[in-house]
Amino acid sequence: MHKNILLLILYLLLSACSSLPIAYITNQGSDTVSVVDIKNKKVTHEITVGKGPVGIAISLKQSYGFITNANDGSVDVLDLHKNNLIKKIKVGGTPVGITKSTYEDYIYVSDWVNNEIFIIETKSLTVFKKITVGKSPSGMICDNKGKYLFISNRDENTIEIYNQFDLSLIKKIKVGNHPYGIFFRKDLLFVVNVLDNSISIVDTNTFNLETIKVGDHPYGVVSDVKNQFIFVTNTQDDDISVVDLKKKKEIKKIKVGGNPEGIDIDEINNLLITSNWRSDSISIIDLVKQEYLYEIKTGKQSRSFGQFIKID
Repeated sequence: MHKNILLLILYLLLSACSSLPIAYITNQGSDTVSVVDIKNKKVTHEITVGKGPVGIAISLKQSYGFITNANDGSVDVLDLHKNNLIKKIKVGGTPVGITKSTYEDYIYVSDWVNNEIFIIETKSLTVFKKITVGKSPSGMICDNKGKYLFISNRDENTIEIYNQFDLSLIKKIKVGNHPYGIFFRKDLLFVVNVLDNSISIVDTNTFNLETIKVGDHPYGVVSDVKNQFIFVTNTQDDDISVVDLKKKKEIKKIKVGGNPEGIDIDEINNLLITSNWRSDSISIIDLVKQEYLYEIKTGKQSRSFGQFIKID
């Protein structure tokens, strides 16, 4: 009896320590989402979704994946346990950017043609509100305290900061030319400026801003858990810029697949993953050594704009 209990405890401990990273990759050219087992280097499922899937947000609370379909005005909801489509939510317009609220009660979806944000309740899977924002809203992310929603407005060169509680506008800040992908960590907001080949860094306590040059046509950005380095996908250089935040400059470039767009970070296994639009693949990078590891083929025109890694 005691032996069985000990074995059960050991099993539970081992299960808790296991961390299998799964990447959910939107493929705009094949209208699918590739479910990729990173450790075993293979696609395990190919899920058919709406037309022109671009953005993705993962809600761990419900184990749902939310996909923006830019070409048919919808958001698809995936069951991440069964890896199948369970609901299509019609929102209209051209949904591109997507993110979850801090406590995963809501999903925010940007319509960059009509300059609106749709708010989906994750419990009922229905749109219950929408707000008007800046011109061509693109990237979005929330802070970790439930305070802010950040939005990049591509065609007016601004970011907007909204109160998550009542969606009131707190601040609008001018950044570089064509801001797109954004990321938040430890009171710093990182914004890529596509046509300036730069990244803007906003201190969310003071709203002070500084700019650092990166590669050609940057799209996505993440930082490491300590905010020592930021990693930026350069779509026209087929590489990632590594920026040292202390030195405030690019220190290295890592070659990846063709036209890297989306980027996400697996902090548990120390991996970076990029989705590569031209080479229909994802690239895996060792976060500690800052070195390219390998590539995995996915669907056609892979984008995954947002946070797309789930740790099992």
